[in-house]
Amino acid sequence: MPAPGDIYNPYRMFHGCFIPNAVLRCRDLSARAKLVFGRLCQYAGENGEAYPSYRALAQEVGVERRRAISAVRELENFGLVRSVSRRRKDGGLASNFYLFLWHGIFEEHPEILPPGVQKDTRGGDVADTTPRCRSGHQVVPERTPKEIQTKESVFAKTTIAVIRSLLAGTPLLAVADRELQALQQRHGQELLQLAADIAAETWRRDPDEIRNPGGYLQALCSSLIVPDWYEPAEQRQARALARQEKRQAEVQALQDEKAEAERQATLREDHWSSLSTKDRERFLAMVKAAYPNLHLPAIAITATAKSLAWEEKPSLEQQFGEHHDGL
Repeated sequence: MPAPGDIYNPYRMFHGCFIPNAVLRCRDLSARAKLVFGRLCQYAGENGEAYPSYRALAQEVGVERRRAISAVRELENFGLVRSVSRRRKDGGLASNFYLFLWHGIFEEHPEILPPGVQKDTRGGDVADTTPRCRSGHQVVPERTPKEIQTKESVFAKTTIAVIRSLLAGTPLLAVADRELQALQQRHGQELLQLAADIAAETWRRDPDEIRNPGGYLQALCSSLIVPDWYEPAEQRQARALARQEKRQAEVQALQDEKAEAERQATLREDHWSSLSTKDRERFLAMVKAAYPNLHLPAIAITATAKSLAWEEKPSLEQQFGEHHDGL
C-alpha cells in the first residue's frame, strides 16, 4: 500500500460510482447532481431500481442531507430520474425508490467506444452494465451496489463492536458510534483499533478523568506513539488464557487429591469394619502403648488405630480394586 505522497498507478486499483460521459459533460447539471446520479446508478442493480435513503446518499457523496435532497430534485427536474414513494408494512414512509429515465443527452453526442463497449449508461436497450477500458479490465464491480453497501455496513458495525470491546470498562466507551465511524473513515480500521486499545490500557494503568473521549481518541490517532509497556491485545489474551488454564489445572489437581483422600478413607473404614473385635482391640492397645504419656481422645485413638491396621494390609487396596473390576 503506498504511503501518502508516493507515486502510484491507479489502474484497476479502485472501485467507485460510474457517471456516464454524457452526464459528466452536461453544463445544465451541477457537479453535486452528477455525483448523486453516479451513486444512484451504482445502487440500481439488475432491476434498474435504486432506493437509498437521503441520509445514505448524503454520506456517500460527502454532502449534507439537504444538499442530497436538492441534487435529487435537480435530477428529477432535468428528467434523468423519477422518485416513487414507498411505505413500510406498518404504514410509515420508507425511503423512495428511483427509476432512471432515458434522456436526449445520451444521443446528442454519441461516443466512439472501444470494441465490446456498447453504451455508457444503464438506460438503453443495448446498454452494457459492465463497460471495459480494455480487455479483461472490469470497471463496474461484479457485486451489486446494494450488496456492496450491505457488506460495508456489516463490516462497519463489526469494527465498531470490536472497538467497543477494547474500550469496555473505561470512560472512552462513551464515544458515540458516529464518532467512531468518522474516526475509522479518517484514520483507517487498524490505526483506530490500535489507538483505542492503547487508550484503554493507558486508562487502566492510571485511571483519570477523560472529559472529551472522542477528542482524546482523535488526538491519539493523529499523533500515535506506542508506549514501551504496551502489549497487543492478542498477546494479552494469550497470557490470560494461559493463566486461566493453569488455574483450572490447579483446581483439578486439588479435586483429584481430595477424591483420592476420600477413596483411601473409605478403604480404611471398610478394612476396619472387616476386622474382628479382637483384632480391633489389639490395634487400639498398640496405639495407647505407643503414646503412654498422652491423654488422646477416643476418636483420635480410633483413627490412628484404623491407619495402623491399614498399613499392615498394603495389598488390600489392590484386592479391593480387583474385586470391583470383576464386578
